Amino acid sequence: MVLPKSVLLALLVTPKVLAALLSPTSAGPDVNTGITWTGRIFKNDKDVTTLTGDATDILAKILAINPDYDASEIAPDDTTAALLDKRADYRTCAVMATGNLNELIWASDDLKKLGQNCSTPKRDCRRMTCRDTTATYICSELDTSVSIPCRDAGDLVDNILRNCCTGYRSGKAGHIYRDNRVSIWAGYGNCNHAATTRPTYYGYPGGSNNGVCHYMG
Repeated sequence: MVLPKSVLLALLVTPKVLAALLSPTSAGPDVNTGITWTGRIFKNDKDVTTLTGDATDILAKILAINPDYDASEIAPDDTTAALLDKRADYRTCAVMATGNLNELIWASDDLKKLGQNCSTPKRDCRRMTCRDTTATYICSELDTSVSIPCRDAGDLVDNILRNCCTGYRSGKAGHIYRDNRVSIWAGYGNCNHAATTRPTYYGYPGGSNNGVCHYMG
């Protein structure tokens, strides 16, 4: 965990913030580290902060330090990256057990609010968000760690929601590969499993807790 001076000063002024920052994630006991987030918590920070864990918990800790945190103001370039970027994205549906539509909408929103950069180690996957039986994941397809704007990750989850498993009351599952360097997955998750659990561990259709994928897209 790397913290710039502005964040350290905030922690000294409000000890409860330190407790929030160091508190464990809301997931189960075998969570490991989750994603690595890097970014600025205050707009005028010269140095970046590095935090690890679940995107939702990281966002909560950032808001405990800076209640006015708005990623679109701190890193405005990231908010337009998904709109301007024309890199090749390859989508496939029903690649894992399904997740719940509403939970994936929530996950996408949290990733967009978190903003700045989400990363995973080389040739490995990390769970980005998890609630109930639904999760999102980021995987490196290279022999190096990869980073993607967290907002882009949220937009790619949205892409899966719009285009995969579009039938009535359908569960949702799919992945998108970007430039063959990083993939974003959405579908089933067990929050008590390690954050390093690969999405392919939950093969389709799985237990179909959230329904099967109707109209795969």
